[in-house]
Formats: sequence, C-alpha cells, structure tokens
Amino acid sequence: MFPPFATAWVARSRLAAAPVAVYAALFVCIDLAYNVFEHEVLEQAHVTAVSHRARRLARFRSLAVLGIFITAALIAFVAPHLGFALLCCGLVPHVKPEPLGSGLPRAVKRTAGG
Repeated sequence: MFPPFATAWVARSRLAAAPVAVYAALFVCIDLAYNVFEHEVLEQAHVTAVSHRARRLARFRSLAVLGIFITAALIAFVAPHLGFALLCCGLVPHVKPEPLGSGLPRAVKRTAGG
C-alpha cells in the first residue's frame, strides 16, 4: 500500500529530502521484515540443503543491505540524491538473492536441451 504512494511522492518532489527519507525508511521496514523471514526459513532448512557457510553469507548480505538502507534514510535528510543512490545500491544484491559462492541451489536450472 505505501510503496506506490512513496514512489509517486519521490517522483513528484524530484528527490526532495523528506520524501526520499520516508522512502528509505519504508525500505528499512520492508528489509527488517525480510530479515525475519529469511532467518526463519534458513533456520528450518536442513543443513544438507543450505550449508552453514551459505547461511552466514546470506545473513551477512542481509545485514549489509539493511545497513545501507538505514544509512540512506539518515543521509537523505542532508543529501537526498546520495540517499536515493544508496537505496539503488542496496537493491542490487536482491537481483541475485544467492550470495556469491554460497552454494545455494538455483531456483531455475537450465535443461541440456534448452
């Protein structure tokens, strides 16, 4: 409900400080919920499915992204363009959810014929 409103507000204001800070704070809240979800999923996964190393890498990545979002929210008050750029950087690890070298299985595997 709130992300479309916040996105439109940021666009209308042309990256003004308050809208970008609220937008970043929204991402902090969403990422906190994601971190709780990820923790529960990884706790329930069997060690043969997700190694301890993969769990540590996923946790590190999630906390790093949360830190980037928190930093973006704080910086947005004084430098909204930089805060927005940090938000964009924080979203990059979510493009490929498996941490590099984690050994997590891919969701989609290519077949030999395709």
